[in-house]
Amino acid sequence: MRGEISYDLVMEDDMSFVEGVYRLPNDEWSVLVVSKDPVEQVVSKVCKWDSGRAGVCISFPESTNLNKHLVEEFLSDLVGVEGWDEVRGPDSMDLR
Repeated sequence: MRGEISYDLVMEDDMSFVEGVYRLPNDEWSVLVVSKDPVEQVVSKVCKWDSGRAGVCISFPESTNLNKHLVEEFLSDLVGVEGWDEVRGPDSMDLR
C-alpha cells in the first residue's frame, strides 16, 4: 500500500522545519509537521488542530539531517505504508 504526500515547502537536503499533508488510501488528508528540536531521540505524536483535523507532529534531534527521504521513511514506518507518491495536495495551513 502506498500513500500520497504533499509538501508546503520546497524540500532541501537539510531542513529545519517541514510542513505538509499526507493521505492514506480511502482516507482524508492529514497534516504533517516535522521539526528539529532539543530532543535526544525522535518523538512523534498525534496532533489535533482547532479545525478538528488530525495529523502527526514529529520532532527529530537538532543534529539530524532533516530531508525528504528521512521524513518519508519515518512516516512510512509510523503509518504502515510501503512508500509515498508525491502529489499536489491542499496547503496544511488551510486544513489546520
